[in-house]
Amino acid sequence: MNGTLLDNILAHFGWCMTSKPNFAVNLRLVCDQYRSVAHVCRSMEMNRQQFNKYLSGKIYPSKHNLNRVCHFFKLTEEQLNLQPSAFGQVVAEIFQSKGDPGVSEIEKAIDSLPNSLEVLARYEGFYYSHFHALGFPGCLVRSLVQIYRYQDRFYTRNTEHLWNKEKEDTHRHRFKYKGIAMYLGDRIFITEIEMLTKSAVCHTILFPSYRNVVDTLSGITTGVGSINSHMPKSTRVEYQFLGKQVDLKDRLRGCGIFDLDSELIDSSIRTRINNEMTDQDYMLTARDF
Repeated sequence: MNGTLLDNILAHFGWCMTSKPNFAVNLRLVCDQYRSVAHVCRSMEMNRQQFNKYLSGKIYPSKHNLNRVCHFFKLTEEQLNLQPSAFGQVVAEIFQSKGDPGVSEIEKAIDSLPNSLEVLARYEGFYYSHFHALGFPGCLVRSLVQIYRYQDRFYTRNTEHLWNKEKEDTHRHRFKYKGIAMYLGDRIFITEIEMLTKSAVCHTILFPSYRNVVDTLSGITTGVGSINSHMPKSTRVEYQFLGKQVDLKDRLRGCGIFDLDSELIDSSIRTRINNEMTDQDYMLTARDF
């Protein structure tokens, strides 16, 4: 008999938590040390509805599910039934030494970086990103990027329409990226993951704007072609600020693939994202305009 079925039978016959009232209180306390109850249930592979019954004190777990709970939290049944004040000390000692177990190593590394919220706040908004198409040699791409804040971090959304709208291209490919933005060493770093096919990661480094009003941001982006060979490539990139709020449908209509000499891309932008290198250049380098 599985643990969930046994729990339900015990609940049906009224075997609840009155004999062990501290368990629900302590379980809630230890769950508070994690990202969320949903995260705990997913990690433990336990039914959320069933787990909520333990949290509310409606039922006490079966032996099978209790073992799963103890194993996940690395606590004994005896500890989980201590007086809450005593249990609080146990939890404090455990999590003080190892930090938040619900946070990955990369998140811990990001959290350890200098706080850049005030600096990034001035870059919040929407941009057209212009660059040479990584998967379509001889073409330019214009995508729509949003830099936005959520809680204590800045994130990005990036939408690409990879078809030539001037030529009514019938092969239409859409890609959406989500990423995180950081400000370090007087540079803006953006790392994005392609969310539809989950087959690409892009890294962009931008110069900050030294003007009173943000208008353009120049830098380098590195990634792979989203469709064809997935050959790693780098290209110069230019972000053109559109505003804090925009008409999304209208701005998305401006996204697409363009010929190198397309008049729909400003000539100054085409010049700034040119990937030509001089004899003195040994690698592609960003240009700060």
